[in-house]
Amino acid sequence: MGALNRLLLFAYSLLFLIILGTSMALNVGFGQEEVVGDWLDRFYRNPEARWSILALSVLALVFSLRLLWISLQIRKEDPGVDRLTEFGHVRISLETLESLAVKAARKVQGIRDLSARVRREGDHTSIGIGLKLTVDGDTPIQTLSEQLQQSVKTYVEEIAGVDVSQISVYIADTVKPERSRNRVE
Repeated sequence: MGALNRLLLFAYSLLFLIILGTSMALNVGFGQEEVVGDWLDRFYRNPEARWSILALSVLALVFSLRLLWISLQIRKEDPGVDRLTEFGHVRISLETLESLAVKAARKVQGIRDLSARVRREGDHTSIGIGLKLTVDGDTPIQTLSEQLQQSVKTYVEEIAGVDVSQISVYIADTVKPERSRNRVE
């Protein structure tokens, strides 16, 4: 559920909480029914208030229809990469492929921190992998990147059986390796 839908659900729930809370309080005996009744009566008789009530009612109706539509929507299948074997259909999730790419990348010396994103290519049988990483400052970046791309491509293709069409590497930062300081006493 997206941020807009969560906001709509929150506003809708808050509105009903206020309405139901007020109704329950009046039914139990908190507050004065005559005061609330007089206030509502004056509010409905005011011509400007009628337009406000109409606008709020239409807004509540739109919220209701939107939330109903979201609840009835058919969920899309988890995107993955499809493989057809002689025994049947195999779908490998993108999260699984991301995990495999991270596992292979961690084996390369000189990488301190990394994250991976996998996207399907147009035919749904091959993937592109994006790697964002922090490297130590001791290994040449070009050499490290080429070694990383080859390692990840070979590992993912071997383990998952999925063609890797592209591996993009983004070096976010370099960090000097921590070295212990010698103490002189």
